[in-house]
Amino acid sequence: MLQLFARNTLEEPNFASSHGRDQGDYFDVRFILAAVRRQLKIILLFAFLGALAGILFVTTSVPLFTATTSIMIDRRQVRAVQDVSAVTEIGSVDSSTVVDSQVEVLKSEKIALAVVDGLNLTDDQVFWIDDGWILTWFSRSVDRTVRALISLIQDMPASTPDEARAREAARWTAAYRLLRRTTITRVGKTYLISISYTGANADQSARIVNTYVEAYLTDQLEGKYDSTRRANAWLLARLEELRQQAVDSDLAVQQFRASNNLIAVGGQLVTDLQLSELNGQLAAARGEVARTGARLDRIRYVLRTNQVEALVGEGLKDNVINDLQTRYIEAGRREAEISARFGPDHERAVQYRTEKAEIQHQILSELSSVAQSYESDFEVAKARLEELDRNVNNLIAVAADANAKLVQLRELERSADTYKALYDTFSQRYQQTIQQQSFPLSDARVVTSAAPPLQPSQPKPIISIVLSALVGALAGGAWGTVREYRDGSVRTGKDVREELGLRCLGLLPAISIPHIGKRRRFGFPIGRSSKGPREISYALARFVDLFPESRFAETLRSVSLSVAGRGPEGSKVIGILSVAPQEGRSLIAANLATLLGRGEGPTLLIDGDTRNPHLSTIFAPDAAVGLLDVLAGACSWKDALQCGPIRRVATLPIIKRPDLPHPSHLLAGDQLDHVLRDAAAHFKYVVVDLPPLSAASEARIFARKVDCVLFIVKWGETSRELIREVLGADEGVRLQCVGAILNGVDMARIRQYQEPSHAGARTLPE
Repeated sequence: MLQLFARNTLEEPNFASSHGRDQGDYFDVRFILAAVRRQLKIILLFAFLGALAGILFVTTSVPLFTATTSIMIDRRQVRAVQDVSAVTEIGSVDSSTVVDSQVEVLKSEKIALAVVDGLNLTDDQVFWIDDGWILTWFSRSVDRTVRALISLIQDMPASTPDEARAREAARWTAAYRLLRRTTITRVGKTYLISISYTGANADQSARIVNTYVEAYLTDQLEGKYDSTRRANAWLLARLEELRQQAVDSDLAVQQFRASNNLIAVGGQLVTDLQLSELNGQLAAARGEVARTGARLDRIRYVLRTNQVEALVGEGLKDNVINDLQTRYIEAGRREAEISARFGPDHERAVQYRTEKAEIQHQILSELSSVAQSYESDFEVAKARLEELDRNVNNLIAVAADANAKLVQLRELERSADTYKALYDTFSQRYQQTIQQQSFPLSDARVVTSAAPPLQPSQPKPIISIVLSALVGALAGGAWGTVREYRDGSVRTGKDVREELGLRCLGLLPAISIPHIGKRRRFGFPIGRSSKGPREISYALARFVDLFPESRFAETLRSVSLSVAGRGPEGSKVIGILSVAPQEGRSLIAANLATLLGRGEGPTLLIDGDTRNPHLSTIFAPDAAVGLLDVLAGACSWKDALQCGPIRRVATLPIIKRPDLPHPSHLLAGDQLDHVLRDAAAHFKYVVVDLPPLSAASEARIFARKVDCVLFIVKWGETSRELIREVLGADEGVRLQCVGAILNGVDMARIRQYQEPSHAGARTLPE
């Protein structure tokens, strides 16, 4: 049997659960472009609908006008009030913090309420015009209707609201509406703040923006004035307190000086002045003692050594000694000259030496008298030094006690100076704030005033329509993506081989009968026809006979040759099988039988679909007996044959029997085997139209009794998961399959699913 042949030629299946492609294929540019081409109609349709929505939006929207002004936060302005305890100036604060703070102030409800009150927006009908487009109006109408119905159902009594509360509620409603329509942003990293308002009236938009800026500047000035006024009141109270503290601290300093005898003259204590003077006298006395002592020691040395020459150059104040020194020196000079000229023994040299000795004796006598005078001076200087030393020591003790008290005095003086400095500072600041209170300055100024816009800012027709079309195209692309990834059908021969594990024997295009009906798929008309359904089905069942040169006939002829030319000699019974109904199984069975009858020899076409005997309806509508009657033993299979209308093709129909609603036991019996063997002996080939696997259990029984099975797959509709599930549940049926045929292929669209290298190749049997 052909089962061995099927086992040898069937490709090993791969039933691994794989929805879609490998991970790398998700980013395949060719796959993406092909998917875009496949879903191009959907994308264009959604883009067209988006463009229509954009046109509807543009035509039904209320034109909105945007007026814009800008202000600058001028930080060079003199601040009206500065915290006297602040360590840093305003210039050291981060500029972003300052500008962002002012943006939040502009967004506050206080400014909005000021604008509402200034322009009386609560009673301005133009301000309350609803913006939006037709969908916005519709949603608002629905909202109002629902609210009215809820109030009616709840049967709430109409209450008369308080006029003041109603007025206040209207103010706040207008303020929040104003804030929603106002855009306040900082311009980059500058000190500029942009203020924009969008409304239904151009003049009103400009008026609102300018009033908004005026309200902000007024609020700034009022804030400065209030801050200055509060600061003045605080400064005045603080000044009075500081004045009293300064007076008390100064009085405490004077009382401490008087009680501790810390009298100062010229900024210095009297004891300090006396001690400074005594220190000067003590230094002078010490110098005098040293000078007189040195002079006395020198004279004593001369008297002790009799070296009169040592007195030469001494600054003595005795005239007698000075004259004697002069004479002594002159005598020595002459004695030296005479000795050098005439020798030391010369009479004049001896005379001068005698004179020098007499003068020396006189000098020593005078020095003795002077030494007594110097000794008296030395004693006097020494006594004075001792007296001054005692006085200095006494004053040092007094000054040490005064210095200990000066620590407390300086602390009192520092406290007094602090209070005085604070009093002066606060007094100066108070005078400044008094002056600034009369002319407070604002930190902001207007850069450009708002003018009425000449054209509406919204809607922008071209941009709105283009964006709507783009959004529609994106939505279409998203929907197309969903369709692509939800498409689990078989599209190409590669899908048959890789997803189902079967050989793809051919691609049968969708066929139609000219002048009978529009394009048809799988034996059923798509459009209307002037002929009846049976006539159309009859023509489609003989399509290869009517159009032998068509692509459908050529492909089916290749399939028939592939099946007929393989397998053992006794392989004659061919089953046509599909997973689901309406896949063109009966159409292919009839045309395959026609090709085999014309090309190979007499062929028997058996209608084995017990649930929907479509072939019997076409070729044997008036048959009285059929396959079930043969299996039940009511007649022989030859008596049930119907010959014609196809030449060399006989038909064994099947007639439903009410007494056999489930003829599975008949098909499972040996009688069917005898009929198939007997028919194979009389006919060259036997083609059996089997029921669908997913709809009838008879298909599995019948499939095991044929030599081989051709598996029919409906292009673009049959689920790969369903095929894998059905074939995986019955290994015997899968082994019977010699290959699969893609039926009803749209040859124009299949190129979009095939890879570029295989797009033009036809899938034919080997």
